Amino acid sequence: MSIRHCAVWGRGHLLVIVGSEGHVLRSEDGGQRWRRVQTPVRQGLSALAGAGPALIAAGQSGTLLASSDDGRRWSDVSCGASADLRGVALRDDGEAIAVGLGGTVLRSGDHGQTWSAGPSLGDLCLEAAAVDAEGRFLALALEGQLGTLQGATWTRHKIPGRNHRALSARGGLVIVGDGDGHAHASRDGGASWESHSTGTGRSIKALWLGSTGLVIASGESGILAVSQDEGRTWTRTALKSDQHRFAAWGDDQGTIWCVGDGPAARSLDGGKSFTKVPVQGGDAPLDGPWEKVPVRGKLRSLWVQGEGRVVLVGDGGTIARTHDGGQTWERSTVEDAGALISVWGSGETILAVGEGISQIRSDDGGRHWVEVTGNPGGASVHGQGATRAFAVLDGRVCRIGADGSRWLALEIPCEPRLRAVWAGPEQRAVAVGSGGTIVRTIDDGASWAAVESGSTRDLCAIWGRGDELFVAGGLGISDVLRSRDGGATWEMLAQVSGSLKSLWGDDAGALWACGGSGVLLRSIDGGHTWRGEASGTWATLFEVRGDGGEMWALGENLLLRRRHGSPEAPSGAA
Repeated sequence: MSIRHCAVWGRGHLLVIVGSEGHVLRSEDGGQRWRRVQTPVRQGLSALAGAGPALIAAGQSGTLLASSDDGRRWSDVSCGASADLRGVALRDDGEAIAVGLGGTVLRSGDHGQTWSAGPSLGDLCLEAAAVDAEGRFLALALEGQLGTLQGATWTRHKIPGRNHRALSARGGLVIVGDGDGHAHASRDGGASWESHSTGTGRSIKALWLGSTGLVIASGESGILAVSQDEGRTWTRTALKSDQHRFAAWGDDQGTIWCVGDGPAARSLDGGKSFTKVPVQGGDAPLDGPWEKVPVRGKLRSLWVQGEGRVVLVGDGGTIARTHDGGQTWERSTVEDAGALISVWGSGETILAVGEGISQIRSDDGGRHWVEVTGNPGGASVHGQGATRAFAVLDGRVCRIGADGSRWLALEIPCEPRLRAVWAGPEQRAVAVGSGGTIVRTIDDGASWAAVESGSTRDLCAIWGRGDELFVAGGLGISDVLRSRDGGATWEMLAQVSGSLKSLWGDDAGALWACGGSGVLLRSIDGGHTWRGEASGTWATLFEVRGDGGEMWALGENLLLRRRHGSPEAPSGAA
């Protein structure tokens, strides 16, 4: 997966980079080795600020993260804002602002741990934030305005040029970069400006000011320019690249980093020369209660039969079974089964559906399998007892026949494609799908009725116990819904970062969710709030399931296990 690096900050040998999909990379040796840090969000992060051990990251859809330990651990401190945040600034005393689209301004007085709405700058596209020599906050608008915040009042200053996106301040100098490669410098807080071309002719996305008049400008199509006289004259670097660079940072000891798409540009001689340096880190280590269980193959779904007994299915009709918690595996392949997407079981009966010619069933715990006729395109299967089960095949709900040898298509009063099904007690079942679709039966599938969900997202995960059901789904942002009457009515519980694909509830009353980019969440208050768990991966997690004292989460070539008695990760860990 290609990662876009959008902001960089450092102190001494410590470097922190944030970017797309909630990624955070961290180095303690000046960028020689990088470690990927788990975060509780999968929204893109576009801005980063630090003061001492405190760091704040801001990004898409009002996302705000805070760290109090030099970026080792991050907490989601979002305050309900929905606009994309493009800039963040932090003072040593803990005062901070975050700015974004629609004139959004947020303020914090405790190093970013809590936030509230700040004085608005109107309907402007705020692209960056900084702190000037007098400790005042600055906000840069794309429309060519610089706001200076004094107390609760903004003072606006007009800037020459157009499409301004880069801002930096140091000492008595404020410098802004525009969309045509011009740098505009002010030495009186924005009242007057001096403009000079960098010679790049391209949009400047990032600026960094050194202590001796050094200015670094980077941006569109890999532009990289250096000024030694506070932006009056500029020199293009010899380093060639067509990949965008979005952030710059230096340490006043000669080291400068410019990051964006692809490798970083690094200088060790104060900007006289730059080289390309790979910036990448492996999967985040598992510091919390989850542990990796060795498994191989492109596996897509799991079913937990009991403590230590797990069945996995995947591509090529692959079946993997363990009876000892993953220490040993029995593997087999079912011909013509194709890619198996979903598995469910009751006792020794197990059903699996997928994209192959036929769907399959086992009556001996997964040792042997027989064909169940039905359309390909199986996406979900669930039942109650060994003889009652529903599946989603080719976007439609089907019910298993009386003899278990075929899937019977049912008439559903809706057009949108269905993605998941849950079989409840007392002849009830619920199916969910695209556009917020929820349909329900109370007569074992003989008739179905559409139910108002209050969501427009693609719902693809469902779990329930008795009359209480939970549904989730979405791309980038997922809605979490709950019903307390068997699916007849629904309420919105939460919106969480990440593309959720699976839900499950454990015997201790916690709810679990997993999905794209390694997102793994837990709720202990009935789904109202969710806390990120360290999955150790950025790959998609397809399913989370549990039974007894264990929870399991499955991704491609990855199986995680969490025992309920495992020690908790430290407070605030993602």
